[in-house]
Amino acid sequence: MKKIVFGIFTLVFSLILLSGCQSRKDTSDWLQGDWYSKDWKVTYTIIKKDDNDWEIKDGNHPIARCSHEYTDENNKKEIELVSKRGTEFHIAPIDETHIKFQQVSKDGTLGTSDAVEFVKKQH
Repeated sequence: MKKIVFGIFTLVFSLILLSGCQSRKDTSDWLQGDWYSKDWKVTYTIIKKDDNDWEIKDGNHPIARCSHEYTDENNKKEIELVSKRGTEFHIAPIDETHIKFQQVSKDGTLGTSDAVEFVKKQH
């Protein structure tokens, strides 16, 4: 009798655990906030407006409004934002407080930059 009760309990617990894992959404909340680059001497604020609408600001000045988000194939949480003008922002987490940030202009325009490190500012 104990084996049957234990088996049912294990089965129910496993089903609850599996359903919780399936309903987990991969989130990009980690990217939101203020990020400082020592190399560029600038702070960018990255804001997620809704599911597919991002804004990158330098203080009160908008740098780009991005309408697409792509996560890389290797599922490393790397994000690519594409502005309405075609500029791509490749952002990859290094750890919880550091990102690698690269801005690439669309073909035919100047502005490709080397990847730089940004540090998340704590408030």
